[in-house]
Amino acid sequence: MMGPFSVLSRTTQFTKSSYSSKGPKAEPEEALIEPKFPIKQFEYIEGRNYRQSKKPSEQFLPCDDEEIERLQINHLLFKSLFPQPYFAPVKKLLEKGIKVLDVSAGPGWWILDMAKQYPKSHFTATDVVIYPISHPPANCHFRLMDLSTGLAFPDNTFDYVTQHDALFKYNQSDWELMIPEIIRVTKPGGYIEFVEGGGGIQDVGPNLSIWMMRLTVSLQTRNINLKIASQLESMIKEIENVTHIESSHRSAPIGWYGKNGDIMLECLQRLFDSIKPKLCEDWSMNIAKYDKMVQSAAIECRDFKSWS
Repeated sequence: MMGPFSVLSRTTQFTKSSYSSKGPKAEPEEALIEPKFPIKQFEYIEGRNYRQSKKPSEQFLPCDDEEIERLQINHLLFKSLFPQPYFAPVKKLLEKGIKVLDVSAGPGWWILDMAKQYPKSHFTATDVVIYPISHPPANCHFRLMDLSTGLAFPDNTFDYVTQHDALFKYNQSDWELMIPEIIRVTKPGGYIEFVEGGGGIQDVGPNLSIWMMRLTVSLQTRNINLKIASQLESMIKEIENVTHIESSHRSAPIGWYGKNGDIMLECLQRLFDSIKPKLCEDWSMNIAKYDKMVQSAAIECRDFKSWS
């Protein structure tokens, strides 16, 4: 079975004219393999697929089927914690029809749900990797975009711009670039929304504490800010022409207190697995030792009633 990022189509291309007045029938050119999506170079570490990049922050998380599933569980947690999929007062606008942009959309779980729910609005998703999407709604499309250079859209293009779950994708410089860019492409009077994990875990046991310490150091070496969620409000306030800034948070139990706790633990366990190759590489740790540590850490979440 082909990997999700090497989808190819084989076509036979011919010369402009099969016949020439000056000679016999031209021979068809050699069959070419054309990518449906621009082919990126990937590398494999401990069974996980990573996009090759000169930026260490872009290589911290893999981009494969398991990562698609992890992000889907994150989206399920978001839907379980919050009563509706957005916070801005945009319901009537969405029903009437507006232009929506989802930055760093990943597999697009959020924007696909929204496009189905609001067929009169048009939704655009961008990311450095386009994941395979089966039968997207007609009012939703995905654009491959190098976000490190900004957003390739004119000023004042979108009525509503969102970004979810970019904590482990961006380094500090990326945030400093993307926040003004997101503001730039938003129409005057439009809405911007950031939804991020808090980055910290409270009431942790010894194994989870060790894992958090190693994660924090590994992120620091890549200039990834684990506490960015709590700093976004002050960063946005420094930019002109942005008004009515609001922020809020929800606390989620990990492995206890019902459905939300179960989903949150699943999110954490999948994160354990996604960052395992990089943490083991950074700390010269063998896989078996890592697996044993995170299994104990998951059990501790219930025993210590950890939360985030």
